[in-house]
Amino acid sequence: MASSLQDILLRVKEAADIVQIVGQYVPLKRAGSKYLGVCPFHNDRHPSMNVNPRMGIYKCFACGAGGDAIKFVQEFERVGFVEALRLVAGKAGIAIPENLSLGDKGDSDKTAMVVQANQIALQIYVESLEKSQVTLDYLQERGLNRETVKHFQIGYAPESSDLILQRAAAKKVPKEAFIEAGILGEAAGGRVFDRFAGRLMFPIFNLSSRVIGFGGRIPPGRDGAKYINTPESPLYSKSRVLYGFNFARQSIDQSGEAVIVEGYMDLVSLWQAGVHNAVAVCGTALTREHAQMLMRFAKKVYLFFDGDTAGRQAVRRSLEPLLAQGVEVRVPVLPASEDPDSFVKKNSPDALPALQTLFAAAEDLPSFLIRDHGKSVDSLSPEEKDVLVKSAAEVLQHNPSVEVRDAHLQSLRKSLGLRPAPINRTQPRGTNIPTAAPTARVPGLFVPGASLTVRAEAVPEWQLLQLLLSYPDIAVSRADAMDHLAWFMDERVRELFDITLGLLAEKKTLSLRELRELVPESLQEVLASLEIAEGGDPERIRRQLKEYAEEVESRYLQLELQRLKQTMGGSIETDNKTKEIYFGLYKRLQAFNARKGPLGFNP
Repeated sequence: MASSLQDILLRVKEAADIVQIVGQYVPLKRAGSKYLGVCPFHNDRHPSMNVNPRMGIYKCFACGAGGDAIKFVQEFERVGFVEALRLVAGKAGIAIPENLSLGDKGDSDKTAMVVQANQIALQIYVESLEKSQVTLDYLQERGLNRETVKHFQIGYAPESSDLILQRAAAKKVPKEAFIEAGILGEAAGGRVFDRFAGRLMFPIFNLSSRVIGFGGRIPPGRDGAKYINTPESPLYSKSRVLYGFNFARQSIDQSGEAVIVEGYMDLVSLWQAGVHNAVAVCGTALTREHAQMLMRFAKKVYLFFDGDTAGRQAVRRSLEPLLAQGVEVRVPVLPASEDPDSFVKKNSPDALPALQTLFAAAEDLPSFLIRDHGKSVDSLSPEEKDVLVKSAAEVLQHNPSVEVRDAHLQSLRKSLGLRPAPINRTQPRGTNIPTAAPTARVPGLFVPGASLTVRAEAVPEWQLLQLLLSYPDIAVSRADAMDHLAWFMDERVRELFDITLGLLAEKKTLSLRELRELVPESLQEVLASLEIAEGGDPERIRRQLKEYAEEVESRYLQLELQRLKQTMGGSIETDNKTKEIYFGLYKRLQAFNARKGPLGFNP
């Protein structure tokens, strides 16, 4: 099994397009030979994650997250190694055996079983919907057509758990996996039951369109909570999941705008009406994690909540996490008796123009804060206006941009009829002024954000290493002719050169992905930090190789001469062997100086 497993891993890693895979979760922008994106593993406001297609890796130089495509999916989706391997293999068109297990990789079989349990439940719920005429009639009454129901895979949970248990037994998935997934509950005495029995089911998908949880709506006329959601599970966390994000991501990415609603029905109705950039929170207030997810794709967010007091309170609660990400917030205004779903129905069958008009007239932040205060501007006393301005300043402090905070406060003061006033430009809460990391100031040597420290005199050998990795076919002849590895001052360069030349000698070609597999953990960040160049004139590359190699050798000769002088106590009156070495090095250095002139070093 180990041999076939290794074959599978190598095939998947070679076939996986890491730019395409990471790009499904995070917008990427090309920067030289690499791609840059906002890191999803920490509160990153500026792109600090590098994706290197030639090496098949990603690396964030702010939080340290890094690895290959499988590792990225594993961390982002919060699944075990086996499940991440399956997801990446599926994108690469490689079949994975159903019984694959990676116990030696520390994989969680429990997580893999929960994935299967969710998929089995989804199939049963979708099949059962067709057998429940009452539920089908209800969906029709709510104005949802068959195409929309099929698109969102809306289903129905049967009253009995028998069908789930039968299907689980046939698929050899233990009932404990369904309990862990929050699909089944267990009563006293060991009796199991479907937690969603008799409910209209909305499956919740991750960005890979893999079902990770469910929301269930109670039918009209029955007692109980209107909605229940999957509890926290190895796959599902309501603070990190937005319903419909898998469907809306592309539209959000293209438009740079997202619409947030509070209910499943609100979102589904908007989608059917033609608004395809909407997402919904799943039974919780908008969290910082939600805002970070959206910020990767959207620069502007519309908070489209109910028109009543509760809806305005929900907008208030959502402002802090969104403003902290620097997102522009707009608030479409609905009548007090309306919600997004009812607004769509009132304007159907063609609700899109009405929705577009509503969004075009959406309030900016100052306008919402004035309306939320509850009184007209004309009826506000000077003292009340002052309170409103101070309250707005508290809200706006969460935005990291001084300019944005100032602009909103000045706009608010103007709307209130107050004259402009100096703004207290304090640092927003929860933020720190970033300090520059110590990096070598050599343009094009390291990727943006890399924090490696390089001694100035060692820069030419780093540049030589960069050329070897970027243009191995051109560089190998000169690199291989060096006096082994003695010329290099930096041990990191020396070790990387050694591994690279060994791989070239064995394979006669250089695969950066294979090289990465051979490089020890201590050098992985070094390798990821180097900017791998592309293209370029071969003659110019050869000239650079010659120049860097001569500088490296010249520096080595000077250091060796200094070492020999110290060994001889400053005198050349010593044994013949040492004198021979000393004068041999001296002649080589003179030859360099005659050919190139002084190189700027002090021997």
